[in-house]
Amino acid sequence: MTSAFHDPSKRLSQLEGDLAEGWAEVILDDLVIHALGGEWGVACESDVAGMPAGCVKVSVVRGTEFRDWEEGKGATAAERAVKPSSLEKRRLQAGDLIVEISGGGPDQPVGRTLLVDEEALRNAENPLICGNFCRQIRLRPEADPAYVALALRHRYERGDFNIWQSQTTNIRNLNFQEFLRGVTLPFPPLAEQRRIAVKAGELLSQARHTRSRLTRLPGLLKRFRQSVLADAFSGRLTEDWRKRRSDSEPARFSDATEWEVPEPLEVPDIPESWTLVALNDLVSLVQYGASTRADGDARTGVPMLRMANIQEGRTDLSILKYADRGTPGLKAFYLSPGDILFNRTNSPGLVGKAAVFDQELEAVFASYLVRLKCHEDRVLSSFLCAWINSPWGRQWARTVRTDCVSQSNINSSKLRRMPVPTPPLTEQKEIVRRIESFFRFADAVEARVQAGTAFSERLAHAVLDKALRGELVPTEAELAREEGRAYEPAWVALGRISSQPRRKARAGRRGRQLSFPGGQEPPRRGAGSRSRPVPVYDPHQILVAFRQACWGAGALSEDELIRQVADRLGVPRLGKNIRARLKDHLDLAVERRIVVRRGEMLEGATPTFARYDDDFLLHVLRSSILRAGIEHETATVIRSLASHLGYGQVTGAVRNRMEDVFRSGVRRGLLGMGEGKVWRR
Repeated sequence: MTSAFHDPSKRLSQLEGDLAEGWAEVILDDLVIHALGGEWGVACESDVAGMPAGCVKVSVVRGTEFRDWEEGKGATAAERAVKPSSLEKRRLQAGDLIVEISGGGPDQPVGRTLLVDEEALRNAENPLICGNFCRQIRLRPEADPAYVALALRHRYERGDFNIWQSQTTNIRNLNFQEFLRGVTLPFPPLAEQRRIAVKAGELLSQARHTRSRLTRLPGLLKRFRQSVLADAFSGRLTEDWRKRRSDSEPARFSDATEWEVPEPLEVPDIPESWTLVALNDLVSLVQYGASTRADGDARTGVPMLRMANIQEGRTDLSILKYADRGTPGLKAFYLSPGDILFNRTNSPGLVGKAAVFDQELEAVFASYLVRLKCHEDRVLSSFLCAWINSPWGRQWARTVRTDCVSQSNINSSKLRRMPVPTPPLTEQKEIVRRIESFFRFADAVEARVQAGTAFSERLAHAVLDKALRGELVPTEAELAREEGRAYEPAWVALGRISSQPRRKARAGRRGRQLSFPGGQEPPRRGAGSRSRPVPVYDPHQILVAFRQACWGAGALSEDELIRQVADRLGVPRLGKNIRARLKDHLDLAVERRIVVRRGEMLEGATPTFARYDDDFLLHVLRSSILRAGIEHETATVIRSLASHLGYGQVTGAVRNRMEDVFRSGVRRGLLGMGEGKVWRR
């Protein structure tokens, strides 16, 4: 069978669209001539005398350096010491790629890639190597490193690397060998690769600088809000208002409680018409929250507000847990509009935050919160809450808190004695009105910032999409026609690569082999072919091959389909045993709606994930993916489902579709979902 890569007249199809003229598809491993793990080395002193014996000083690039690599170029790389023999093998050169293989977290996959360039080497005080949580890659001369780095970034940002990841606790690990063998990249001619890298680099740099400027604005807005609160409670915010009024009298309470100002804080400076009042004199109730567990059913339970539901002085209902409605004594903790929720226990930096409950929602509050009910004739709840969140209030919380291990606490006795600057109610209303006006302005600016940031991110994604489709710069084929010259299509370069010696595989990496006739591994097909021999018996890759073989192929006989799948898997001779094994997988592909029978013929059941209906996907989730009584990470579930259905990559479209399916399952009572996890009901 002739491979499409060897036929210049035939354009090649990928799952997400056609390749540009003169391009090919290549497996990352085919481009690699050197891949090696990094080393962390040992600690070294700043002077030569402190160097461990027989070691040399190096700068080690870790996952920490990935985020700001374009600006910092490894300026924060750790200074360590390694043996000279290790440095000789691992010293980074311009054009090397570094892949992060371990680290990340629940919401951050590993697989980020950076490109080592001359600037990074010049700026480094010592020779550069990568850490042992990374892998170093050096490419063949037919590949431009900057282009390959862009292509890998594109794949990473689409979530395509998740399929090769495992997770333990909060650490993710990338199966590097399977990653090299599984990642495919669109591959243009070398001159076009370089033009794409230059143009994309210029556009991405502009988007990056825009995002960098925008990221500074939220901090400025936070300081602006704190400045507004500081002016509000010093009297400066309503100074002009008081000058126009003649009826401002200080508040007087006969049952005054003694307030306390802890050292080193100073007594708040307030206008003459105001008075300092202990918080205890402004509230009718100070109540600790319910100690019941928030593990009730979302359909029948009562929302329980916790410390995570207080964000930036407001109640945030985006993540809710529920208490069992039948819990004895729960009714005493039902919230009313105007109640203030004070966070008495949290991390040292967050303890003492507060928000007014202003939701039209039946809800209770948890034990780490304290409910304050205000005397309405003395203080507005929004005024008192703003004071607690003001710069003085935050300093007070940091001063009076009691620290233990990773948490801090402020008890109700200290809270009751907190001094509160208290103007007359009429001025309180004006202060609240002006605070809210300034905050609305800040919110509007913040929304514009978020929109601008999202736009710059979409712009970066669009640049990568166009670059990898051959739409960012003129193709080499187009330029050659305009200039009346010949050019070298990418498959010619790949054919040249296939004739070169292969990089040696590391021992111990081979798993169970496909049983090829004679017990021997088949000879490699040309690197210009669509696929390469599958060294490990991997049912997932076989199902992927069935899906790809059906893509755009129309109706096929069973024999034709099995032969095409065998070709994609690199099987050189379709013997009886291999045919029987692929036939078994064909039945599995039909069962999973990868392939559909039309009488005596077969064809792809659906080319796109979006066409799978909710009922089918929910049935697969409940019968094959989710285990009863266990909460699963949604990202892991999506990856497992995509693999189950023969998709080689988890794209944004797959994730978006599955979010809809999860919501459908929750509505129908088939699934439970919360805090990034999903479970079977």
